[in-house]
Amino acid sequence: MRTARITGELKPVTALFADVVGSTSLAEHMDPEDWTAMINEAFDLMSRAVFRYEGTIAQLQGDAMLAFFGAPVAHEDDPERAILAALDMLVATEEFATQLKSTHDIEFRIRAGINSGPVLVGNVGSDLRYEYTALGDAVNVAARMQTAAQPGTIVITEMTRRLTGDTFDLDDLGEIEVKGKAEPIHAYRVLGRKAAPARRRGLESVGIDSPMVGRDAPLARLAELLDVVAPGRGRVAFVVGEPGIGKSRLLAELKRAAIAPPSSARWVEGKCVSYGRNLPYHLLIDLLRSSLGISFAAEEQEARATLDKELSSVLGADMSEVRDTAPYLAHLLGLPLRPGEVVGTDVPEVLQGRYVAATHRLLRGLAARGPVVLVCEDLHWADSASIEVARQVMPLAAQLPILFLAAMRAETDTPGWTLMGQARELFGDSLTEIRLEPLAEADSRALVSNLLEIESLPDRVRDLILTRAEGNPFFVEEVVRMLIERGVIVAQGDRWVATEEVAGIEIPETLHGLLLARIDQLPESAKRSLRIAAVIGRQFPVRVLERVIGAAAR
Repeated sequence: MRTARITGELKPVTALFADVVGSTSLAEHMDPEDWTAMINEAFDLMSRAVFRYEGTIAQLQGDAMLAFFGAPVAHEDDPERAILAALDMLVATEEFATQLKSTHDIEFRIRAGINSGPVLVGNVGSDLRYEYTALGDAVNVAARMQTAAQPGTIVITEMTRRLTGDTFDLDDLGEIEVKGKAEPIHAYRVLGRKAAPARRRGLESVGIDSPMVGRDAPLARLAELLDVVAPGRGRVAFVVGEPGIGKSRLLAELKRAAIAPPSSARWVEGKCVSYGRNLPYHLLIDLLRSSLGISFAAEEQEARATLDKELSSVLGADMSEVRDTAPYLAHLLGLPLRPGEVVGTDVPEVLQGRYVAATHRLLRGLAARGPVVLVCEDLHWADSASIEVARQVMPLAAQLPILFLAAMRAETDTPGWTLMGQARELFGDSLTEIRLEPLAEADSRALVSNLLEIESLPDRVRDLILTRAEGNPFFVEEVVRMLIERGVIVAQGDRWVATEEVAGIEIPETLHGLLLARIDQLPESAKRSLRIAAVIGRQFPVRVLERVIGAAAR
């Protein structure tokens, strides 16, 4: 007798449903072979978008696809990845639709729905056949969002919106009725990614801020480097710390000092993305856009005009340097070449050397006009090509007023970590390495007080917040934000008050992805031990865990 089975685990994921609009009608007007070829090509384009952001395809059925992000391996930004994949699907299938219009005179469109929530992921089926998929209400709601979407659009839920913050431009659709749900669901239409997404974290998203606490010493060390760079000497520095520990906030505080007199430095900033290791030169491209003032929202011709104008300004009257530099920077940025411009090679190593030379000339020109602070955020996500360019450009800090400054996690198997080792060999004792540690308890308490200005906050609530956050500033803010959103802490005038006794504090949903991403990087044996430890409790003697693991092994 064959038995059905469901094996898996409960995980927070973001589900993406996409389908071809009106496929039945299309099939009536096409030869079956042509229709099948069309659907296969559509699935191929859609699948590439999913895999680009490291999602999982659970089902391809008829004219529809179910994909999810967050399993089997979680990433801290899975909701953002799902929306980016859907946007890429729209772009890819729009080009395909143009071809179909000319060859078959049909209107081809897709639509997508996205939702985030806990689902059961694992192998579902029988002994004869099973598949890795996701089951749960969150998946069903994503399907309902897809049904509600107009052709060529993406609709997401309130939960997905909360988890992606200010990354995307959205059209608020309000509450919509969906089949199978007693209550309406708040939905949004995705218009696109913001030209310059705000990196607002924690309570910044609800308009609450606090002075930086517990980081006076590292900020002073970085400020000293500004004093060294201003007269014309360069430096290299790395800020290392775990997620949420305050690296970005520290750089933001430094920026205020760097761009103001007397430093008046030029701040050039590039940000790596979590899926960027497979995107060649993505860090370098971000740095170039920042240094040249080219917005991601700019059209190609506008961006190319800005490139030409800035290069003429930075490199001065030496038109030969402009001619040697412009084609390669334009090529890197994906901008059109001018008549007479040629890149002249498609050999990767040769092309990279010319990218390096062009970047050299640009940085020399910028540094000739004053101090430059070149910032690389989240260097642990950098791609190998960008890291190689950085390795070859970094020696300029020994000659010019450039502060190379990188922020990264202590992930030792990344190209960014290798770069720090190479910089240490090159610069020796003149290299500055700052390790950010968790906040001391007094600083964490000060952070909570600064955020909420609650002197009367019950000690039990304050202690629960501090215990859950463990000295991580971002975690402190996310726990407090969760309490605000649930009405446990409310504003009264210009003060915040606690409305009820809090017996315990769970992990905020906004931290699930970050924590699960770290857990999924562990070896299976470590994950198994962690699951057992979670059942035992938050604190326990090590010998208890050893005995339970030993018993489980037997």
